Amino acid sequence: MLPKPSRSRRVAGGALALGLGWALTLAGCASAPPARQPISPEAEAAHALLERRRAERSDLRTLAEIQIRRGDKTQRFAGVLLLRAPSSLRFEALSPFGAPVLVVVGDAQTLTLWEVLDDRAYILPASPNATRRWLGLSLGEDELVAILFGSVAPKKDAISVQLLPPDETGPSLSLGDADGEQRIWFDPATGQTRKVRWTGGTEPAEANFAVGTDDTPEGVTLRTADGQLDVVVRYRNPAVNSGFDAELFKLTIPERVKTRDLR
Repeated sequence: MLPKPSRSRRVAGGALALGLGWALTLAGCASAPPARQPISPEAEAAHALLERRRAERSDLRTLAEIQIRRGDKTQRFAGVLLLRAPSSLRFEALSPFGAPVLVVVGDAQTLTLWEVLDDRAYILPASPNATRRWLGLSLGEDELVAILFGSVAPKKDAISVQLLPPDETGPSLSLGDADGEQRIWFDPATGQTRKVRWTGGTEPAEANFAVGTDDTPEGVTLRTADGQLDVVVRYRNPAVNSGFDAELFKLTIPERVKTRDLR
């Protein structure tokens, strides 16, 4: 027969088991995601309106002028911009003589930057970090394409969705999660996005949209809250839903170009 454990050992063992139980309970509580808050019918309707508006635009072809200011350095590009929902883009910056100087092509998987004059190219996995490399702000490919379309991709899996009263810009929808808040101002009749602001995350920023009288996007201004980044995009002769050939998003880099594949 095995000897019975002493009372002191039984007490210590019980305390250890109780401590482990509390630790497991607390760990479970810490890892559990916050519960999603109830959404009012009005907020649901506004969210659905924004999504319908975004779904109405399948492609955009336009001449574009892009100015990017990072701190005290400013770059200017002019060329052709192609967009296809949800995440495909091609921007070809041209010299005054019409020759390409920079080509940016992206989709849901890959972003390619070809610096034509330097015979240098980079192939990166599509990600917020890749967008930050060429634009200066961490945006997913679908987020960037939506913004260039003149709309916005509402936060996925937001734990709070609230319709806020109109201010000088109009009504707005607030979507919150663990990373912060996304607030979208919109036209309640059409669902056209007027402004979006991101707060509480690592890169607070704001985008303002310009729209023509025929509801065609005319450009966007994107700024970070710290004033270190300012992006102004202006369109000329934009064509929405023209159904251009998807082959235009394919890019073949010449063999002479020094290419770094960072995927």
